[in-house]
Amino acid sequence: MRVVQGQVEIGPLTASTTPRPEARQLLSLVGELEMGGAGGRCVVELAGPSLSPPSLGDRVRVSLGDERGLTPIFTGEVLGSTRTVTALRISAVDGLTKLARMDVEGYYEDQTAGAIVRDVLGQAGLEAGTIADGPTLGRYTLHRGPRALRHLQRLAELCGADLYTDGEGRVCFTTPSEQGTRHTFRYGRDVLQFHLESAQPAFDSVVVRGEGAADTQGSDKAHWLVTDLESVSGKAALGASGAVTPGQEGERPPQVMEGAVRSGEAARALAEARMAAVASRAVRGFLEVLGSPSVTPGDDVLVEDLPGEGAPLPALRVRRVRHRLDSHHGFVTRVDF
Repeated sequence: MRVVQGQVEIGPLTASTTPRPEARQLLSLVGELEMGGAGGRCVVELAGPSLSPPSLGDRVRVSLGDERGLTPIFTGEVLGSTRTVTALRISAVDGLTKLARMDVEGYYEDQTAGAIVRDVLGQAGLEAGTIADGPTLGRYTLHRGPRALRHLQRLAELCGADLYTDGEGRVCFTTPSEQGTRHTFRYGRDVLQFHLESAQPAFDSVVVRGEGAADTQGSDKAHWLVTDLESVSGKAALGASGAVTPGQEGERPPQVMEGAVRSGEAARALAEARMAAVASRAVRGFLEVLGSPSVTPGDDVLVEDLPGEGAPLPALRVRRVRHRLDSHHGFVTRVDF
């Protein structure tokens, strides 16, 4: 029989689901990580309403697992605490909240999007996880007004990438081409609930247009303005099978104008990356399984042994994961696609 274990470290305080002399009793927890730059959240309840609350900003690390070992599912800092009749409830947020509070300025020349992300994370004192390089941007400026988080969200949107943290608190910037760990769950054994439906994309193609004459006149003429943008543009569309078709334009293409793009190569890479992101969201739904602490955003999930005789489902990219542990439900993991 599997024995579920949980451990929480909040500043100098330790709590556990198993009785230990040096640890408080962990009553329940909900930890959530998601793509899109919204930030991760966690709420834990500790036995003892008279327990002294932690300080704002104290480090929080939550791990779940069984007798074979624990896996970190959330790392962040204390946002606040409240008391109930029987417990102290502590709320925590991940490192993206730090970016949401931070102003940033910078100028980058001939740097990849990933290099810009790494530099901003370094300024914020945050650890970088998996960072996709993305295309090289000719000139890119960060200015005060939008906070650092908004700047990185915009970069992610431009590159067809997603911004999120992993269980260790590392900030990730990935596209569907950076494949995470693959997890396999079997219907009738691991799966508690499963729902999946097709999603109609908002557009069927994209056109990216940059600036400059680098491709036709040489790199030293990248600052020249040209009236014909074909040399510094890129297109991509979704084919009938859902695959990305480079160089094609559909019926509903948004026009993306980006002055930081100074070459046709970069424009084409951005167009293909944005459509790959659209293709990866062709379905949406959720999966609830018996607690699986190793699942994190960016991972792939396979669901096997489904009833019926339909074709096997492809791997589904995890966009949001929510781990819940309490005395009523046990340990349950919900994955959203």
